Amino acid sequence: MELEIGFTASPKPVEEYFKFAADNGFPRLDLGCESPVNFPQTFTAQRVRRIKRLAEKHGIRYGLHSASFVNTAEIMPTVRKASEEHLLEYIRLSKELSAEYCVIHCGYHFSLFKEVVMENLLRTLRAAVRLAEKIRLPLVIENMNVVHPDCEIVYLGVTVDELAQVFGAIPSPYLGLALDLGHANLLPGGADPFIETFPDKICHLHISDNNGVLDQHLRVGEGNINFKSIFGRLEEIGFAGTATLEVSSDEDRVESRRRLLSLLNPGQ
Repeated sequence: MELEIGFTASPKPVEEYFKFAADNGFPRLDLGCESPVNFPQTFTAQRVRRIKRLAEKHGIRYGLHSASFVNTAEIMPTVRKASEEHLLEYIRLSKELSAEYCVIHCGYHFSLFKEVVMENLLRTLRAAVRLAEKIRLPLVIENMNVVHPDCEIVYLGVTVDELAQVFGAIPSPYLGLALDLGHANLLPGGADPFIETFPDKICHLHISDNNGVLDQHLRVGEGNINFKSIFGRLEEIGFAGTATLEVSSDEDRVESRRRLLSLLNPGQ
């Protein structure tokens, strides 16, 4: 199985990761925007030009990974509108950067008014997809991690059922799934139910390992995720997308890539 493996360029300024990626065999990056130095407003026209030059110099391709802490499922009308505009800002920035895709999220809620929450989430996502279709930019929803059952605040887009509701309501070829294997491992059945339910929607992977209880972002092989089985299932559905390592250190990135390639190409 062929798989293009990159890593998340964060928390330092995204420019600082291009040389390391090229020097260590990574053909791609996810430009992570959760750090203040990489918030959307920091990408001036000059900075966008600089990033494009770096990408060309080092032969690196990339997507944009939006921050997950602005609530896509906001229900207060004035704040929801601002949330929508913030998401559109990421989509426009992705286009300016010539990013291949933009990773987005379904937001969160306070375990109240779930029907209203979902209505507002879909309203915001429809606006995002309209723009994405117009400029031909793929959007990929990241399945989020389940939190402790006693938490009042919970993520949306965690389960197969929640994502099925979104994809059913917005049947666009420009809306796909970034399957986070670490997040899926926290649920019964792991990644298998996602692969079985969304074989035509999975176009990107987020990869880290964990113990099945906490989203630890360990290097590949340090937790209990059965990557060999998962990649076998992905091969069965004809997955031909890309992957991003979401581990903390440069050493973890290099070693995780080596271990993945050994799994995918055992004879090499």
